[in-house]
Amino acid sequence: MQRPVAFPDPRIPEGFESFLRPMITKALLGTSLGLFLAACATSGLHPLLLDGHELHVSLAPKQLDGANHGVPAGVRRNPHFSTDPEVVESIARNASQGQLGGDGISAALYALYQGESELGIYGLEAAPTVDADRLEGILRGIWAYNVGKDLARVHRGGPVFVVVWNDGVSPACWQAVNDCLVARLTAR
Repeated sequence: MQRPVAFPDPRIPEGFESFLRPMITKALLGTSLGLFLAACATSGLHPLLLDGHELHVSLAPKQLDGANHGVPAGVRRNPHFSTDPEVVESIARNASQGQLGGDGISAALYALYQGESELGIYGLEAAPTVDADRLEGILRGIWAYNVGKDLARVHRGGPVFVVVWNDGVSPACWQAVNDCLVARLTAR
């Protein structure tokens, strides 16, 4: 059995180590970035990573400055896509008002926009082994009151679920956002 190579390695000429280390670091970073992009590209949530103006001209991503209440733990960018289990669990808990964890959810999306008022999006992608109909029933039940007041809507496109909510945006903005989300979910 060959032992793993460690620095300093006596088989590598002196001084050459400083040449190899950046190459190895770049290769690892490139691989990590490639895996992230591959996960993002293969996720049904990827088409929903939108700037606010792509949803409606009056919307822009809200700056996440730590003063925003309700931003899920681990969310650093806006919009934020993740396959990290801890971040997925955090977004799933927020999307379900604490009733769901990360079990059975392979990816999650969080977005918060500012227009005349706030508008938010939670996206959850069910893992292939999960009963997506059950997950849909849970989300629709949780958001039923707000859906009835036209403050939220729950959309589904295969294993992808989107909860979109608003704090009083105009009817035109609300309709445009929902039309855009439905079009992107069904275009997959």
